[in-house]
Amino acid sequence: MSSEIDIPADRLTDAVDAILIGLNDIGPSARAAKPSEILGTIKQPSIWCDFTSHEIREAERFLFRCGLLPL
Repeated sequence: MSSEIDIPADRLTDAVDAILIGLNDIGPSARAAKPSEILGTIKQPSIWCDFTSHEIREAERFLFRCGLLPL
């Protein structure tokens, strides 16, 4: 059974990597915003364009759960 909610583990980890790389590229100003708040704005890193907004949001949630992004 497949749906938009299901993301393969390798795809999720690729999106996690893309978030971390993108936030690093943005620099310190990225610490004030969640990736989902940057998504679709002029500040969005180009590396995120390889992923759907759903994948980026799910990767963001994963990073929050792991304590790798502040709430």
